[in-house]
Amino acid sequence: MGKIELEESGEFQVDIHPHQKYKWLDTVGKLIKIPFLDQQVRALSKIKDYDLIYMPYPISISKLFTFFKFFGLLKVPVVGLAHQNFIYYKNKNSILNKVGVKHLRQIDAFAFFSKNLMLKTQEDLKYNQLEKDNKCFSVSWGADVDFYKNIETKRDQTEVLYAVCAGTADRDYDILIKAFENIPINLKIYCTPNTIPASTHLPPNVFIDTSWVPYDQLLEEYVNSSFIIIPLKEEIREKGNTYGLTVLLDAMAVGKPVLMTQHSFLDIDIQSEKIGLWVYDNTPEGWSKKLLQMVGGETDLDAMGKRAKQLHLEKYNIRNFANQMANVFKTVLSRRR
Repeated sequence: MGKIELEESGEFQVDIHPHQKYKWLDTVGKLIKIPFLDQQVRALSKIKDYDLIYMPYPISISKLFTFFKFFGLLKVPVVGLAHQNFIYYKNKNSILNKVGVKHLRQIDAFAFFSKNLMLKTQEDLKYNQLEKDNKCFSVSWGADVDFYKNIETKRDQTEVLYAVCAGTADRDYDILIKAFENIPINLKIYCTPNTIPASTHLPPNVFIDTSWVPYDQLLEEYVNSSFIIIPLKEEIREKGNTYGLTVLLDAMAVGKPVLMTQHSFLDIDIQSEKIGLWVYDNTPEGWSKKLLQMVGGETDLDAMGKRAKQLHLEKYNIRNFANQMANVFKTVLSRRR
């Protein structure tokens, strides 16, 4: 997540340690509740060679590091990416919650994909004002410009128009299927056998693929679609995660409008940016109304798509993200001098 671009700047060398070398260490880690113990032990054995530890997934691979941090045995700063909610326990006074807070407070800084997620985390981790100022940074995630720059629509103009929906367990396919009844456009759903919709009756304009679809094939479907749909389950809308962000950024990279369940943990306002429509009423009726608005003459899908591509090129891309992370690293490192 930014390695190539950080190194191309000439200011950083980013080493990625192999996921697993000594399987028995990970077996021990499972027993003592320290995931990915092998990778952490190997990284710590070479820690003197590094100025900073960068953790794109800080929850899953930080326990040994934060243990050493807590006892003052690790001086190298640790920076984590924050793209999901860290604290899930409803009882904030529970032992598990207190341990989780103590563990995460050892991390020197977080780069947040969402400003509202940053505010929530500041509250969850009980940061004081100085910690808020010194430990919290806002960054913009984005797709690789070079990878998407030559992608063009290949759809036959006589082909029936369709929208695409792809994703995993956080998608509400059943609401979407019901909403597509009597909608004058086809829907293609790509999911897994574990996330297949419960609906037993499919409208004739809805198609479901539960096979493993290579990304290049899914990307072709994205490119040739009219727009991309991201329907989120009601119970996870305000859970604190940046649900749907990666698919939204993919849609922008291929220049496609988006119809998406509204939630407040995304920094990109698709309606204000004129790249899509929010669905506030997360019911079949609410979705049906917004679908008709998308396919009706009042919505200029081509203009939305062009604006989405422009935003990808100018702001929401991996190079801009890497530049922001570089500034975070420099700021954190400057405090050691």
